Amino acid sequence: MSRDLLYLAPQRIEERSLSESSPIMEFYAPRFTYRHTVEALTAALNDQTPQVPEWTVIPADNSADQSQPERKNKISFTLGGDDFVVSGTSDDQRATVELRREGAAEPAMSVVVWTRDQLVTAWLATLQREQKSLTAAKLHKELEVADPILYGIDSSGDSVWAAVGHSLGEGELGIGTVIRFDMKAKEAKAFQPPELATCAVTQLSVRGSDALLLGTRRQYEGTMLPCAGLVSFQPSTGKTATMAAAGSPLAGAVVTALHGGWVATDKGICSIDQASARNCWRIVPSVSLKSATPVTKRPGEKSSGDLKPGDYEVLWANQNFLEVATRDSFDAWLAGDDFAEATAGNFDAEPYKLLNSANGGPAPIRPLVKPGGDPLAGALVYRARLEKLPTPPGTPVGWVRIRARTGWIARAKLEIVPKLVPVEPRP
Repeated sequence: MSRDLLYLAPQRIEERSLSESSPIMEFYAPRFTYRHTVEALTAALNDQTPQVPEWTVIPADNSADQSQPERKNKISFTLGGDDFVVSGTSDDQRATVELRREGAAEPAMSVVVWTRDQLVTAWLATLQREQKSLTAAKLHKELEVADPILYGIDSSGDSVWAAVGHSLGEGELGIGTVIRFDMKAKEAKAFQPPELATCAVTQLSVRGSDALLLGTRRQYEGTMLPCAGLVSFQPSTGKTATMAAAGSPLAGAVVTALHGGWVATDKGICSIDQASARNCWRIVPSVSLKSATPVTKRPGEKSSGDLKPGDYEVLWANQNFLEVATRDSFDAWLAGDDFAEATAGNFDAEPYKLLNSANGGPAPIRPLVKPGGDPLAGALVYRARLEKLPTPPGTPVGWVRIRARTGWIARAKLEIVPKLVPVEPRP
């Protein structure tokens, strides 16, 4: 339920026009469309007050845009009036990507994108972080050569570029790859920057004769993780550079859509130039309270106070209650190892973690009234950052004092609607 209500990342971006003088960008998330007026962005860049709203959030059923990567082992495109298909196959030793004309029996071009030996070299060090005893010989024997998954196509001149990830199954591995099909020379070449080796390249945009923007993520069976984020890539030199400004929705994010000068991630949306993000907005799932609303530390318990009318970020949802971020706070106690675990997981606050439900999703945090107290008398917190307070004299060993800014309200008929909140990059 929290995934469906709170994961609000756009899956597709389009440039449209409401009129000849009013271009807009539209970002399609599963349940909403975010409309941005280009006039507003131009005014902001020129330090002017925009005459039209910067963002409009429109309820919409865009669920068909949600990616199904396991089904995208081929992709079609039209060039010069001809229809082509790019597809990926694998056997026990290698994976290959082919380009052929629609209906043709033989490929016009093909390229091997990874072999079993290459996969061991690319993945061994990464997998050894979780499996200390893993050896190259064992990995070589046990890995599955993944099918190449074609995520996107873009073209420039005589070149057609393809973004390549890999299929998701137990033990399946691939290498982050970009392929150039030279339609004039009828040659295919795979580019595999070392920085992207353990990534899936899921988004691609050609930005010039020798410049690409690539969106990446790391994927396993049932799990999606950030990888290199958004990177610029120069095919002639093989050089990559990160586009993630500190504090922006690009940092530590999973890129979900890329189009022209715009990128969407699980965290938010940024306009971009050739080298960095220019303007960024965080996507904040919110409820608007029209009147004072009872708030509790646990869902369904007796209220000890009210939230003032206003907008509140939603952190978690169940059938009858919403956890929201509050301005007020309460102090409580946590076992030191529980606080360390929550901190290590960044309090499960990243939006992409809502998709990783194979292991049950975020675990609840139970701040207690006193050290060793009854958990049923304490609070219940999901996906909320907790501030560690100074340790009071006489605190039992292994306990920390924390402060939480969160509470539960009745869901009733409240609608969760995203807000686009400007983000200032950290210096």
